[in-house]
Amino acid sequence: MVKNSNQASSVTRLRFSDKTLANDINVTYHKKYNCLIKFCLSFGLFMSLVTVSQAQVIMSLIFGDKLNNEDNLFGIHLDYSWNNMSLSGAQDPMGSFNLGLFYTHKFDENWHLNLDLMAKYQRGAAGIAPYDLGDPSLNMFYANSEVTRKINYFSIPATMRYAFQGTYFVELGPQISFRLKAQDIFEADLTQGDLTLENDIREEVQRFDFGFVSGVGMYIGKEKVNAFGIRYQGGLSDAMKNIAGKQNHSQIALYANLPIGRGKMKAD
Repeated sequence: MVKNSNQASSVTRLRFSDKTLANDINVTYHKKYNCLIKFCLSFGLFMSLVTVSQAQVIMSLIFGDKLNNEDNLFGIHLDYSWNNMSLSGAQDPMGSFNLGLFYTHKFDENWHLNLDLMAKYQRGAAGIAPYDLGDPSLNMFYANSEVTRKINYFSIPATMRYAFQGTYFVELGPQISFRLKAQDIFEADLTQGDLTLENDIREEVQRFDFGFVSGVGMYIGKEKVNAFGIRYQGGLSDAMKNIAGKQNHSQIALYANLPIGRGKMKAD
C-alpha cells in the first residue's frame, strides 16, 4: 500500500465551495462538460501534430540529408499504449500517448539497430482500489472511487531488428527509464459532478525502471523508411518502493517511426 504520512504535501488540492460537503475538503471539482472535453482532446491532438511537423521542418533545415541516408534514419516516434502493473489490483489498462525521437542504423539489409529517446512517456494502470489517504473526510468521499496510477518517465528503448526482404522485421532489446513524475488520481462520481483528487506519489516510485522490448513491424513506402509496428514492453524491476510483492510494468504499444524530411535509405 502507498504510504500517506505526508498527505498535506502529497495531495494537489483546490478549495471546494459546495456547502453540502465538508468545508475544508480540498479537491479538484469537475462538471461534466462533454463538449468542452471533446474540444480539448481534439485541440490537443491537433497541437501534437503541429509540434511534430514543426520539429521535422526545423531539424530538416538544420541537418538536411545528413540525418537520413542509405544507412541512417532519424525522426519522430509516436505511439499509443495500453499499460498495466502486476500485483496492483488494477482492473483496467491505462491508455497513454507517447512521443519522442528515434534513430535507426542499418548495418546491412537484414540487421538494423533502433534507438528511441522518449521524452513524453507514461506508464501505470487504471481501476486500482482506493487506499487510506490519512484523512477521514477524504476517505469518505473516495471510498467507492477508482484510482488511476500515472507515472511519467524519460525512457530509452534500444532494439536490434532483423528484417526479412527489407520489409518485415522482428525486434528485441533492453529498456531503461528514469522516473520524472508520479500521481495516483482518485475519481468519484457524485450527484454534484465528478470529484477528482491527485495524490503525488513520486517518493513511492523507484527512480529507475529496467525492462525489455520485443515486437514486430514493417517498413512501408517506396523507399521503405517509415516503420509501423506493435511492441510488448515488460518490466524486470520493481516499480514501487513500499508495496509488498514485485510490481512490474507491462505495456502493449502501436507505434510509428517517421523520418524527418525526405528519407534517403534505399529499399533493398
